[in-house]
Amino acid sequence: MLQADLTTSQTKKDTSLNAFDENCLSELSSEQASNIAGGFTLKNNTEAPRIFYNFGEKSPLQQQTLKPGESGTYPGEFLLYNSSAGSSGISPAVFKADPSGTFSLNQSGTKIIPTDLSSSNGGGNGGNGDC
Repeated sequence: MLQADLTTSQTKKDTSLNAFDENCLSELSSEQASNIAGGFTLKNNTEAPRIFYNFGEKSPLQQQTLKPGESGTYPGEFLLYNSSAGSSGISPAVFKADPSGTFSLNQSGTKIIPTDLSSSNGGGNGGNGDC
């Protein structure tokens, strides 16, 4: 049980916090955190580092780099990336991402293809519905 005396800035009264259920605490997954913080999660499932840009209506264009197997959460609704995996040049492509979705960059031959993982991860909140 946790007990603390808190002073609220509006009422200037002491309040006591008596009830605390440790079973309601859990670490958020990156997808759950992106729903709170805002942003899509992207994983690099290719064998080489990928440089891309994330941006949106309220997010300026930002360059990012993901190493193979690495993932991160980024603000915005769009992903600008090189869809060519070959060394013969650049083929820019724009992908519209659900701002709270989960995606991966996959390689198929000489093409890089973003894949939506949000619908294939089973959904649900993974937590206790009573908390």
